[in-house]
Amino acid sequence: MNKVIIFLISFFFLNISQSAMAIETPDYTVKMSHNNYEIRSYPSMLVAEVTVMGNRDQASTRGFRKLAAYIFGDNISSESISMTSPVGQKKVSEKIAMTSPVLQKQEKKGQWIVNFMMPEKYSKKSLPIPMDNDIRIIQTAPYSTVSIRFSGSASKRNLKDHQNKLDEFLLSRKINTIGEPEYAFYDAPFVPPMFRRNEIHYRIFESSN
Repeated sequence: MNKVIIFLISFFFLNISQSAMAIETPDYTVKMSHNNYEIRSYPSMLVAEVTVMGNRDQASTRGFRKLAAYIFGDNISSESISMTSPVGQKKVSEKIAMTSPVLQKQEKKGQWIVNFMMPEKYSKKSLPIPMDNDIRIIQTAPYSTVSIRFSGSASKRNLKDHQNKLDEFLLSRKINTIGEPEYAFYDAPFVPPMFRRNEIHYRIFESSN
């Protein structure tokens, strides 16, 4: 990771840390809670997302760099867009999966989607248009998840350990999921691991709630 990328990531999250009360986060509703597991309901959100190639770490860096440039002014209006949290990441499914009411498109292996939620004050019409044609502006449909929240680094081992725990919880509750797991990272690399907020989500059918 070069110095420019490190600076962008640090600047992004430093502002989040210094003004946490002003930072927008997803406005979800908790429908069930058990230890660090939750079933949540999310409303429709406006997100900026980009698909990038590589392993998870490479994709996270590449996707973050593109999206950070966009909100820092690399858009048709040269407008700075307020930061939000978390940074979301998910692997593009290698299978065709049902996502009501449409089908998820099958794409190549090694692709990841990285996204930022856009501030609530924007609509799809009023949000500045990205200069980077790789960035897509999406209005999501409402959806539900089963989620696990945990601290620590975003290491492969830590993510795998907690994904296994979430998988065991899903099995024990006989909850059916949709698509690949999604990762959410709320804090900067310079935040001590014990204080970081990380999450893994699976989208679920409404009937599982």
